[in-house]
Amino acid sequence: MKKTFVTILTAATVLVGATAYIATPVQPERYSIHTVTYGETMESIIKDSNKKATADYDIRDAVAISVAESAKMEGGATSRQIKAGDKIAVPIYR
Repeated sequence: MKKTFVTILTAATVLVGATAYIATPVQPERYSIHTVTYGETMESIIKDSNKKATADYDIRDAVAISVAESAKMEGGATSRQIKAGDKIAVPIYR
């Protein structure tokens, strides 16, 4: 009975740990400053900067992270709506 309980507890712990590892979103390795030119969007800037990335990242999360980090900078973008001259902190994934 005691061995069965320990086995079930161990299996549950491993299952919870594996689920937490898989469900954790990818964090950017670093940020790159980009100044917006005419005709660019947040998605195109992030996708162009992460062409060689091997990490599987969600573009919606990357845009939200980019806006949050850009808002901290002077002259940084404060929303998804960007205009020429805005500065953006682009998350770089590897």
